[in-house]
Amino acid sequence: MSQALSTEELLYLIAFSKVKNISDIDKKEQLIQLSSAKAIYEYCKMHAHLQKIIWPFDAAKKEIEFIVKHQIQVLSILDSQYPNRLKHCDDAPIILYYKGKGNFQLPYLISIVGTRAHTRQAFTIIKDFVEAVKHLPIGIISGLAIGIDTVAHQTAIQNQIPTWAVLGHGLDQIYPTQNRKMAIAMLEHGGLLTEFSHQTSPLQFHFPKRNRIVAGMSDATLVIETDIKGGSMITASQAFKYNREVFAAPGKIYDPKSRGCLSLIKNNIAHIYHDPIHFLEALQWPLPPKTIQKKEKNQLSFQWDEITKQIIEFIDIHSPVEESFILAHFSMDPRILASKLLDLELDGVIERPTGNHYNRKIV
Repeated sequence: MSQALSTEELLYLIAFSKVKNISDIDKKEQLIQLSSAKAIYEYCKMHAHLQKIIWPFDAAKKEIEFIVKHQIQVLSILDSQYPNRLKHCDDAPIILYYKGKGNFQLPYLISIVGTRAHTRQAFTIIKDFVEAVKHLPIGIISGLAIGIDTVAHQTAIQNQIPTWAVLGHGLDQIYPTQNRKMAIAMLEHGGLLTEFSHQTSPLQFHFPKRNRIVAGMSDATLVIETDIKGGSMITASQAFKYNREVFAAPGKIYDPKSRGCLSLIKNNIAHIYHDPIHFLEALQWPLPPKTIQKKEKNQLSFQWDEITKQIIEFIDIHSPVEESFILAHFSMDPRILASKLLDLELDGVIERPTGNHYNRKIV
């Protein structure tokens, strides 16, 4: 239980969080304005039109019994331990129930979301990404769902990076049950949090509320494989609404698992996710030390002109791409293009795994 809350204030706070017919936005505004849930209750009792509001104190008392028994922390939006990025969202929940260890106020926080039925490529993208950012004091947030969420949490654990799962139900259960063992492991370096009280089932309409917390807690959201509809698209839209950065990994244009990501990119909601270094550079976050040394070496040996930068970006987007396709796009002398491609290959910017097909090389 948070030391910032007295037992009395906690009772009023939980009861207020359960009051119906008041939006999250209004609850947050009222709590910030009056500085305590008890003060809101007293204000309501002073005004006849507000006296009809039902405060479920009996349910709040049962919740406190559960909290005390299971050593669950309660974070009020007025609490300094409350996730500071989420606090700035207009519809942030006034209360969070939290089980685990770790610091929500880390300098860097990323949410990773995507489909439940992911490909092998998605697994590789997440693995490469997490390994590339583990030099930072960073945490990874997702929703504990089967698929991309699970891979994100597992990869974070393997790399000893704090990871938090935001739940669409109470802390008296784990959904899906297949992730129970992983969820327990997360408690040592991260944990589980939710705005829902115990005995709240994982109902479908709870997950969009869960997704706004995933988006709101993060500096940026990375979407990896999703169809045009689903929780990942809600998370991305919420992140965009909160003025957070969104990145989406593009895929095959006719693959249903790529339609959502391509839509986010097409509608300027998300940046194209090329590789971890591009991601870090876009956010102006520190690069891995070895990458910095490599880049400095490249910059000394070769200065890129504007057309070369365009070629790099073109290969980034279309990898693997044939030399003839690049030539047709830029309409330039084949000898000049061949020279530029060779320079980029020697500098370790691109690679040619087979024939005349070029890929962007991840350093």
